[in-house]
Amino acid sequence: MVESDILAVIFCFSCLIYASGMDIKSRSVTNRLWLLMIAAGVPIASYNLLIYRIPFLISLSFSLLLTSALSYLCFRFNLFGGADAKSLICISLLIPAHPCFHFFSHHFPFSSSLNTGLVLFPFAISTLLNATILTLTVSFAMFFYNLLNLRPEERRKNLGLLFIGYKLHLDKLTDLKHTRLVHSYEEKEGNIEKKFLFGGVEIDKEAIEKLKSYAVEGKLDEEVWVTPDLPFMLFITAGFVISIFYGNFLFVFV
Repeated sequence: MVESDILAVIFCFSCLIYASGMDIKSRSVTNRLWLLMIAAGVPIASYNLLIYRIPFLISLSFSLLLTSALSYLCFRFNLFGGADAKSLICISLLIPAHPCFHFFSHHFPFSSSLNTGLVLFPFAISTLLNATILTLTVSFAMFFYNLLNLRPEERRKNLGLLFIGYKLHLDKLTDLKHTRLVHSYEEKEGNIEKKFLFGGVEIDKEAIEKLKSYAVEGKLDEEVWVTPDLPFMLFITAGFVISIFYGNFLFVFV
C-alpha cells in the first residue's frame, strides 16, 4: 500500500504543479490533464481494490461522493472554478484517504487507515480546507491595505468589502489582468444602480467605457471596487503539500 500511495502522491503533485502554472498564466487548465489523472487513478484504485477489497471500496466511494458533492456546490456558488473542482475530484480518486506513510498522523482525528474502511475525512477535503485557510492570508492582506489607504468614513461605509477587494481608479482598469469588478453597474431612471455580485464581474473594454461614461456624467465616482481573480489551483497545490507533510490546519486550530 505504501508503494501505491507514494506513486499516487508523486503523480498528483506533478499534475498540480503543471495545473498551477497554467492557472497563474491564463486562469484556465486543460481538461486533458484531468483525463490523464483519471486514466492513472483507475488502475491504481483497481490495484488497491484487489488487495484491500471492501474496506478500500468504502473509503474510495465515500471520498469520491463527498468530494464530488462539495466541489460541485462550491462551483455552483462561484466559490472556485471548474478546474479547481475537477482537480479535487481527481485527487479523491487517486488518494481517497490520508496516505499510510503520513508523517504526522496525530493531526488526523477523523481519519484512519484504509484497511479499517473508516475514512471519515477524505484527503481531498483536507486539501481543500488547507487551501481555503491559505487564501485567508490574501483577505487579511487586503484588509490591512485598505486600513492604510482608505479614509475612516470609507472604511466604515464599505466594511464588508475590506477583506475581498480594494478601490482602483477607472484609468487603471484598461491594462488590468486577472481582476474583476466587485459590483455590477446599471443605469435606471437616470441613476446608477450598484449591485454586489458574488464572484465579481468581468472587466472588459465595454464595461470600462460604460463606467467612464458614468463618471464623466457625474453619476459615478472615478474609483471602483475590484477584487483579484486568485489562481486557486496554486492554493490547492499548497494545501495538498501541507496535507502530506503536516496535516489539516483546521484540526490544529480546533
